[in-house]
Amino acid sequence: MLIRNFILKSLTFSCVFVLATAHALAQYPLINSNPAARTLLTEGLDQVYDNQFAAAGATFGQLEKLAPSHPALELLRGVSLYYQWFPARTDAKLKQRCIQQLELAAKKADDWQKVQKKANGADSSPAIRSAAARPEAMFLYFTAEAMLAKISHYEHEPFAAIGHAKNAYPYIQKGKDFQQQYPDFYLSTGLYNFYREVYPEIHPFYKTVAWVMVAGNKKLGMTQLQLATKQALFVRTEAILYLTHLLTDYENKPVDALPYLAQLVIKYPNNPYWRYKYAEALLNAHQLETIPLEISHLMSASEVVYHQMGTLLKARFALEKGQRSAAQTLADEVVHSSVRDESVRAYAYLVLARLARLQGQEKQAKQYYKQMLEFAEFPTLRNEAP
Repeated sequence: MLIRNFILKSLTFSCVFVLATAHALAQYPLINSNPAARTLLTEGLDQVYDNQFAAAGATFGQLEKLAPSHPALELLRGVSLYYQWFPARTDAKLKQRCIQQLELAAKKADDWQKVQKKANGADSSPAIRSAAARPEAMFLYFTAEAMLAKISHYEHEPFAAIGHAKNAYPYIQKGKDFQQQYPDFYLSTGLYNFYREVYPEIHPFYKTVAWVMVAGNKKLGMTQLQLATKQALFVRTEAILYLTHLLTDYENKPVDALPYLAQLVIKYPNNPYWRYKYAEALLNAHQLETIPLEISHLMSASEVVYHQMGTLLKARFALEKGQRSAAQTLADEVVHSSVRDESVRAYAYLVLARLARLQGQEKQAKQYYKQMLEFAEFPTLRNEAP
């Protein structure tokens, strides 16, 4: 009797496990292969990038009806909160809500992967094996962890950033096998290929550890980023942002970045951040004709951070026009402001350093360059220092 009861309980447990596994798989339909879900996801993200956060929330609510409890929903809401926090980065409560949302997305995506692995071992049917092979859960987990690492980096929390980056790193390599099937992986693979080759050259210290990492390919990385700007679902706009960042701040090719940034300005007219990045590239390319218009748009925004960015553009524009006194006053205003964007501060110190040199104040110029280097992370700026 005891043996029979044990066998019955074991069989019951096995059936419940298989049914629960099948249910877990069923509750997360693949968004990437569902045209209606893809449309809602793209529409919602476009609303986020255009600062239409309430509309995005409603769109993600519609998506939830098609994919209840899907980890992508937590990720998308986390992205929305991130762009409400960024670029000002002053609202601690908003940042914490964003982190909580991204952590939940990472956990749910990680659990989804584990369920897929268990299902693959428990059921050899083609449907289960196919579901286990799909990369959607992998991508969602990677993206959530990568965003958490990015936030920790911005907040100068190196140990937290390293922890999240360590969680994300294996999926960069795994994603290489799924690029054609899931083009969002072109972003992560492209960035890895570029940075793996370029970063140790810029920061020789990392050569001592880079040799243990898989070799990159700078040219291939740029090609993959370009593919992500056209083919990705979740990260198409992010791919444009990263591609233009590499072209402008690493390759010193702002003219090549301008068409991509102009596309963002046109597509997302309600987001002043894209105008700032576009104007920054115009100044780097010494194309000044429309700078006053871009400054006007930034100064008319309601958020203080855009006034700070607009003030920097004014300082840089004044310097280009030979208006030294105005450039000095405006750059001083930026460095004494509360702006948290490190590159904005770095450019302000660069203006001050160039002015000091023009006035023959070499000692003061060296001090400003030193202060610039405290905030300048990228080669285009760092190479300015003597």
